[in-house]
Amino acid sequence: MKIHLKGVEKKYGNVQAVKPIDLTIEDRFVTILGQSGCGKTTLLKMLAGLTEPTAGEIYFDDTQIFSQSQKVNVKPNRREIAMVFQDFGLWPHMTVFDNVAFGLRGKVSKSERTEIVHDALKKVKLEQKAKMKPGELSGGQQQRVALARAIAVNPKLILFDEALSALDAILREEMREEILTIVQSIGSKAIFVTHDQTEAMAMSDSIIVMNSGEVVQTGTPEEIYHSPNNSFVANFIGKTNWLEEQERMIRPEHVHLYPQANTTTRSAVVRKCMYEGDRYLIFVETNGLLWKFYDHHPHMQGERIKLYIEENTIHSLQKQEA
Repeated sequence: MKIHLKGVEKKYGNVQAVKPIDLTIEDRFVTILGQSGCGKTTLLKMLAGLTEPTAGEIYFDDTQIFSQSQKVNVKPNRREIAMVFQDFGLWPHMTVFDNVAFGLRGKVSKSERTEIVHDALKKVKLEQKAKMKPGELSGGQQQRVALARAIAVNPKLILFDEALSALDAILREEMREEILTIVQSIGSKAIFVTHDQTEAMAMSDSIIVMNSGEVVQTGTPEEIYHSPNNSFVANFIGKTNWLEEQERMIRPEHVHLYPQANTTTRSAVVRKCMYEGDRYLIFVETNGLLWKFYDHHPHMQGERIKLYIEENTIHSLQKQEA
């Protein structure tokens, strides 16, 4: 499914939650990334039909599902989508089986429904929990039930709204892998909303970065990381060292303690050292700026060192914007 937005925006009174957007979404797994309040969930809900845009048009493939000017607004249950919410959205009085079967009521026979639900629960490894209530499950298991409910209706598009934010770090990593595997196996497209850069970088075929209601950059994770459009994207995605000319930056992994090919040198003083498990993150002051780089050994505060930076990895925001 190809999704096309033409001039889509959302206003709440005088507040512009989402500024006019022209965007085409074609990749299998796409993440909308941004800080809280940037408009990413509002954009997702407009795609789902849960929030009506103030203006613009939305197309799923060649089918117009919304147009303010032509008074078209296809209902959510006719958009062939499913949604997985941050709070799971499960019915506490229903069994796991009935929660997963909920979206199939009136669409398939009882025997077909049973087969589809068991298949969905098998995909999320919960076939043994079918008779339990959501309250008897862990957070990770509840998230799997929500995912099973989404895939049971065989959607063309699954929308995830901060779907992993309620889980602890280990469960989040496990669920990232499971979601990717399941989405790939059923052939659906997925749009995943998050404020977590690690999730976005690890899961996405492409990323849509939003700030203050605007789409500020789209691209693959590699493009977003190595060639940010502006200072917001550079600072929001990963760690950044700014050169004296604020339009130029370099990532910490391209700063070394030993000469490399095509490197220049600069003196620095160590200000702080943080252990990250497999390496240390070293904070240094150089030419009045605070920089960061990685090393496998700690450094003492106040230590004077020489840094070698790879010239060809310095990214110029000014040149790209020009």
